[in-house]
Amino acid sequence: DGKTSTRSMALTEDNVCEYVRTLLPIKGCALRPEDTLQSLEIHGGNLNYAFRVVAQADSARSVFVKQAPDFIKCLGPEAALSSARIALESAVLCEYNRLAPAFTPRHLHFDSARAIILMEDLAGHVLLRDELLAGRVHVGDGRALGTFMGLTHKATWRGGGQLADVDSDAYAARFSNDLLCGITSEYIFRKPYDPQDASNRSSSGLADVVAALRADSEGVASAAAELNAAFLGKKQCLIHGDLHSGSVMVAATAAGSDAEPTDEEYARGRLRCFDPEFACFGAAAFDVGLALAAYAFAFHHHAAAGDPAALPAIAKSAAALWGAYEPHLEQVARATGDGDLARATLSEATGFMGAELVRRVIGAAHVPDLEGIEDSEARIQAERAVLHLGCEALKGWRNVSTLDALVALITARGGTES
Repeated sequence: DGKTSTRSMALTEDNVCEYVRTLLPIKGCALRPEDTLQSLEIHGGNLNYAFRVVAQADSARSVFVKQAPDFIKCLGPEAALSSARIALESAVLCEYNRLAPAFTPRHLHFDSARAIILMEDLAGHVLLRDELLAGRVHVGDGRALGTFMGLTHKATWRGGGQLADVDSDAYAARFSNDLLCGITSEYIFRKPYDPQDASNRSSSGLADVVAALRADSEGVASAAAELNAAFLGKKQCLIHGDLHSGSVMVAATAAGSDAEPTDEEYARGRLRCFDPEFACFGAAAFDVGLALAAYAFAFHHHAAAGDPAALPAIAKSAAALWGAYEPHLEQVARATGDGDLARATLSEATGFMGAELVRRVIGAAHVPDLEGIEDSEARIQAERAVLHLGCEALKGWRNVSTLDALVALITARGGTES
């Protein structure tokens, strides 16, 4: 019934293989009932348990298993969070399989009683973040990410796309996701600006700028509050809701290869977007802003401590992302009669990007792009640059109305004094 507690039936490395075996054969899954199975728990996620189950005789045949406990995994059973959230994730993944199958893992099975999803195991893929930080930057990945957003946003746009002839109110209600939208609202737009909030943390070397930022209640905090209202209030289309570079995987690059992937490789699934548990029917610009922030983090990582030669490709990737997305938005604009849609979305995405950048420096959840910089001076330099960029984007997002202005903002090197 979807309400059963998962605490008494939590999957572990010891029992997940037997659980998967009881489901075999599964359509679309290469595992066979007679296989000897092996499991590996995948660590790193904050909310859920995840496992890779493979055939002992052939590790290329595998499945990814995800279970949502009725609490936040990283905080423990005292931090209650309804496991029903995974039912929405399952429904969104099915929608993505229908709308953009080349850009998402295949949905294979959903067990509502145990809050478990089985999906395609993206073996041979690595996080986009890891590739960007290693300096393996492919402009085509930015383009593919823009295409994924364009396809899914356009098809589900209220009053346009495939929703033109269906009950868009019912579709929006199906993907409302108030629970996790509330978490996004708190941790991106409100908590980082509250000096009394105990979940916030930041480098001691930033104490001066962080104190000034939080004292400026009419500046960035006010802008964040306005964007929070847009995030909660705009009901435009189905959005992923957590589209950072840790929610995107790309096929691992062969050693020594720096060639751009081909269109055929993308059609075969080179880039995949996953973990849509924060998905909702909401503001299109929020997805775009988080995706742009991923490239901003990578840019300032390399500017401070990485490979300066990667900077032009990162800037081109951010531009390619919007370049691939905008034509889909223009189709929506024609269908809905909103001639200002593309410009307004670009501007708002700039603001959402800014909110994401700021919260990853002074809020509760940080990113390896910055925290992984070992040299403390370089890390502070990168954090100051990102914080400066985030504040500029938050306060000035309405003034960013062209792609050139957006790229210039991302690649500006202000605020780096240590």
